[in-house]
Amino acid sequence: MKLCKVADVADWQNPEFQATAALLKLNGKNRKAWEFIHVYTGLKQLGCLHEDARALGLGVGREPLVYALTNSCKEVVATDLYNSDTWSTASMSPTEVYNKNRFSYHPERLVVRHMDMTQIDFPDNSFDFIWSCCAIEHVNNFRDLHKVYQEIHRVLKPGGIAALTTETNKTDRPLYEPNLLYTDQLWVDHWLLGDDPLIQGFDLLDPPDFYLTDSYENRPIPRREPLKLIQVYTKDIISSSIAFFLRKAGEFSKAYDESWLPAFWSGYLAGCDRITEGKFFEAEQIFKQLLQDPTLEPRLKVRAARRLLVTLEAQHERDQMIGICKDIFADCQITDDQDQIMPIANFCQSLELWTEAKVLYERVENLQGSTINQVIDSVVGQSRYYQHLGQHDKALILLESVQEATLTGGTRTEKSVYPVFWNMGICCERLGNFDAAVKHYQIAVNAADPRSKEHLQASLKLRSCQLEQRLPVRSTWKKLKQRLKG
Repeated sequence: MKLCKVADVADWQNPEFQATAALLKLNGKNRKAWEFIHVYTGLKQLGCLHEDARALGLGVGREPLVYALTNSCKEVVATDLYNSDTWSTASMSPTEVYNKNRFSYHPERLVVRHMDMTQIDFPDNSFDFIWSCCAIEHVNNFRDLHKVYQEIHRVLKPGGIAALTTETNKTDRPLYEPNLLYTDQLWVDHWLLGDDPLIQGFDLLDPPDFYLTDSYENRPIPRREPLKLIQVYTKDIISSSIAFFLRKAGEFSKAYDESWLPAFWSGYLAGCDRITEGKFFEAEQIFKQLLQDPTLEPRLKVRAARRLLVTLEAQHERDQMIGICKDIFADCQITDDQDQIMPIANFCQSLELWTEAKVLYERVENLQGSTINQVIDSVVGQSRYYQHLGQHDKALILLESVQEATLTGGTRTEKSVYPVFWNMGICCERLGNFDAAVKHYQIAVNAADPRSKEHLQASLKLRSCQLEQRLPVRSTWKKLKQRLKG
């Protein structure tokens, strides 16, 4: 079995792959299941799974490998940013990890630790193998990613194995964002291959294989579809997974050098770092300089403009924000990255550029890379445009088209429940339908955090409409009393 390769539905034809899928109780043929199955099968093929092995998992949450490996290894250390408010896969506490699994395992062999993978809190030469499934790319910049590989090398024993999967970009359009540094051919060429790669002290166990069989199940699918397969339209690329198996074989002697990275991306990530540090003026200057390049392609201009708007908002530069939104509007209409267009649409709406906002929301709704949440949020944005015009009937029709999805779409759409039903309540109230308004406001109240301002505002609206429901009854009774007195 090839070890360093992209996810491929054809891998399920391998009997050993099928056996691992059964062991891990993974039935679906999708890229996430592929990662777990491929890593376990590869480690087994390399002889890593034995009673004396110490294993370290990076960014592993409570994935099935955490538990399955305890049945083969002496000790398994699972690490992640547990208790995270940012990563849903790490939102549980370390204690919860022991209790949330799907099959029997050896809890006495499992150690769960909150840990940053750029600073692994273990001595040198501690582990026989390290695994990580689509986690190492979730760092701020490439300097941090280099540090992750350096730390992996440091804590591996000589000859130890690193089995790593990461999200890959199958197109020739680089896409590097803070906390999502997609692996692509450019990255592989400079970090793993050639005479002087950025990652040294490792042997790549076989050449990276980007070949994908011509199968219907390998076709790219829209990100909003509930059934996720091997390739997915994401932002303005096609994303999948790729695995690398590395053996520690020498010193990690090479310092990080960013000369491999195209100038735009180096500047862009530096500007994002300044935002994270709260240095908004410095970030503003970086993004403005990037936008001065007349040869910059639209997808990159939109990306830089979106970040520039963030810096200007932090500095309360409303007039400049309006100018940027108007300048970048045409490029947004020929760009396919909804993760950039959606925030710009929100900025347009907050700046009362209503027509521009509506056009961009419509674009997000129809892009293949949009998630179901983004589709719902774009419809809510369009409804606000019609509310602004006083056309509450049109706004309500739009909202009704997505209300079912918010209630039946699973945990991914929970955050969309409040804005949909809050706005439906507003529309029904303005149309005088207080019974429907009460129903919608009640759902909004139930969806909001009890301590939030959204919960308070929905509760006030709910009480107001309940009072309006009683007014006709009170009015009729008052008239009847007057007639009796007469």
